[in-house]
Amino acid sequence: MENAIFQTPALPIVDAPADGAHFGGRRIWPPRFVVLHATGGTNSLQWLRSSSPLSNPVSVHRLITKDGTIYKIVGDDDTAWHAGYGLVGTINPDKVPNLNAYSLGIELENLNDGQDPYPPAQLAACAAQIAEWWGNYGFLPVLGHAQVDGRKTDPQGFDWMALWRQVWKEL
Repeated sequence: MENAIFQTPALPIVDAPADGAHFGGRRIWPPRFVVLHATGGTNSLQWLRSSSPLSNPVSVHRLITKDGTIYKIVGDDDTAWHAGYGLVGTINPDKVPNLNAYSLGIELENLNDGQDPYPPAQLAACAAQIAEWWGNYGFLPVLGHAQVDGRKTDPQGFDWMALWRQVWKEL
């Protein structure tokens, strides 16, 4: 945590680990950014923790439900499979072709249809998680999944300004 820029109080987080087949081992690079996702459906906690074989297993570091509950699915030191492959400009000076290797991921429970709201409790929890990570790792840019992968649309209808107002309250 040599990059910490301030201290934040510990968040109340529910430990809900993913099946080990759904994420990689310890990350080699420190986190360089955060990717926000929308789940695109319901039963997200069960789906993310599933041990069923998937042709394309996914995981994420945190799931935040509409009521603001934060679930820790994958530890911050491990590589969650949430962002896929690609390069993100100067954020990736090592030119590592796997975004998962140097990002932290948050899934927000949401239908991702542009109509389903992101309630205040969910935004507040997301802001608190971002502030905690900034306290641990220094400033990390926060991007939507659609910004790092042109094939994706999430998080649709997300109020980025409301998130930033909430983040600044946390600092």
